[in-house]
Amino acid sequence: MTKARTLALMVVAAHCIVAIWHLFLAARVLPAPNNSVSWLAIILITSGHVVVSILLWKLSDKVAGFASVIFFLAAMSADLYEHFLHASLNNVFMVARGDWTAIFNVSVFILLALEIVGLLLGTFLLGGRTRNNKSTPGPKSKFSKQSPKLFSGRVGYVDDDFGEIV
Repeated sequence: MTKARTLALMVVAAHCIVAIWHLFLAARVLPAPNNSVSWLAIILITSGHVVVSILLWKLSDKVAGFASVIFFLAAMSADLYEHFLHASLNNVFMVARGDWTAIFNVSVFILLALEIVGLLLGTFLLGGRTRNNKSTPGPKSKFSKQSPKLFSGRVGYVDDDFGEIV
């Protein structure tokens, strides 16, 4: 598994945790008729994150990147509309002041930051083939120590450590 996919999985897990935490904070901030946490919302949020995690884990880089881009684009669109553009009680500019307001606003910005990072990782995965760590030669490999011998009639490589033609 590539580093980008591993990071994307960690971003999806962090986004899931923060999104559920955000629902409980929204219940603290909103007035009386809307101040309960919907278990259906928790189930849907969790299942969406689980599906994206499975796609990132099992499918190719391009398909996983596409799924990640679609998921985080949808989440970011909903986040931007709900908390910044729409005139509602959970807009960060219109939230009623209280003990939980600052923490609620922090959770909104954490979600937005995770969605931006998820979009970047998804587009990186979607952009092309990434190298696996196991397929690249390390710094101590013989391949990295050889350089072509330029001014010789013999064809071969000179080992930089001992000056021998290989």
